[in-house]
Amino acid sequence: MMENNPYDILGVSQAASKAEITKAVALAMKRKQYPVDVIAKAQKSLMKAEERIIADYLRPLLPTIKRFKYSDLSALAKPAPTLTLLSEYDGLEQALADANQQENLEREPLPIPLSELFSEGMIACKEGRYPKAIKYLEDYCQGCQERNSQNYIQAQMWLIKAYQMGGQLQRAIALSQILRNHPHSQINTWANKILAVLSKEISRA
Repeated sequence: MMENNPYDILGVSQAASKAEITKAVALAMKRKQYPVDVIAKAQKSLMKAEERIIADYLRPLLPTIKRFKYSDLSALAKPAPTLTLLSEYDGLEQALADANQQENLEREPLPIPLSELFSEGMIACKEGRYPKAIKYLEDYCQGCQERNSQNYIQAQMWLIKAYQMGGQLQRAIALSQILRNHPHSQINTWANKILAVLSKEISRA
């Protein structure tokens, strides 16, 4: 088991997008708090969906594990290892600029039709790409004029799921509370059920 969780090494949240992770890697290289190989391993763990799930589950356990992990403190007497940055990280300023540009692009409305935003948002959510799903679905809901249409309601339901799985529980709850007041009985019943689940999750957080 790694000593530090990838999220802690890179200083990002569990809802971080790939652009945010890339930016965090460049910043971590500049801070020099961790060796290059540790930062690279953390980046790899968060970029691969199956490894990121493991990091998600291990993160809450780390403080308890670390408390009892070491009893031999003799290593503290050894000189700190020197960190030599590899040549591939010479362009950190450019890497930061590229990551910032990508992050800004993710915030801008996507130049694709509403129908594609809706379908791409659902696909991204099903594939576990929650930051991207949130971006697609938020843009769709913002641009959709037919607020009583079936697609709009479904988009909001998928967005609640993306918020929930992406760790944005407060947003998920706020949107669920809106759907709870919907005149359609099936929709407000669903909203009440998901609100109960979200309330339990946030109480455990």
